Amino acid sequence: MIYSDLHIHSSYSDGSLTPKEIIDISKSKGINCISITDHDSILSQYELSKISEEITIVPGLELSSEYNGHEIHFLGYFIDVFNTELISVLNDIHKERVERVYTIIGRLRKLGINISECDIKLDSFVSMGRPHIAKLLLDKGYVKSLREAFHLYLAKGRPAYIERYKLNYKEALKLIKNSGGISVLAHPGELYKGIDPEKLIRDLKIYGLCGIEVFHPSHDSKDINNFYNLSKKYKLVICGGTDYHGSNTKSDINIGAIGLDLNLTTKFFNYYNKYNGGQVK
Repeated sequence: MIYSDLHIHSSYSDGSLTPKEIIDISKSKGINCISITDHDSILSQYELSKISEEITIVPGLELSSEYNGHEIHFLGYFIDVFNTELISVLNDIHKERVERVYTIIGRLRKLGINISECDIKLDSFVSMGRPHIAKLLLDKGYVKSLREAFHLYLAKGRPAYIERYKLNYKEALKLIKNSGGISVLAHPGELYKGIDPEKLIRDLKIYGLCGIEVFHPSHDSKDINNFYNLSKKYKLVICGGTDYHGSNTKSDINIGAIGLDLNLTTKFFNYYNKYNGGQVK
């Protein structure tokens, strides 16, 4: 039975549900522990701190980074959301994201697509990215699906694609550690071809990697077995979750469908307590 879902996205990044709605669904499904891990943003955490619920909430985020020319993501858990270094870096990333959206919209206009910055409602509360532009293209009838928006315009190599600013993997790992958190390699089964997962994990551990997201919708049984064994081999904590985004994707995987059982959740908390001297239960 799934006890924890440690990978959920809210409306503060590219998810469709508010933190309160996520909590309500989690409770209705009997999930005891969750982590909302928005992309390069911790703004949902401040709303979560105001919600008193009978559910354990692990402060988290999903941080984009670059490793030898490849994009990789880290999940940061138990972070101090008031850490000044973390807030400063995320503010800089947000500014870069907004500028990127402006540039993408400019490219789309040159392609004859009549959209503007006003259409996308840029603000300081959402971690903006290509999914928001894809939804705008869908709403305005320029494409028939989000997938088509990426295929025609927004995917790498397409006419409106702009590379996103990302931290170096060493910087990302250090940032999570400096903010009191533990770092987990997100969905390693989605890594580009050409990366040796074991070599990557060895390299990342040198700079502070704490865990691997073993359980994820993109992982089949072979992936799960492989990453489980690598976690054990390199003494890394095992994590997992649905990577839930809500109605923003075609996935029918709902909150709590994938994650950790009680035993692995207990080990997850014990790892943090030992790693950081915490007293989380």
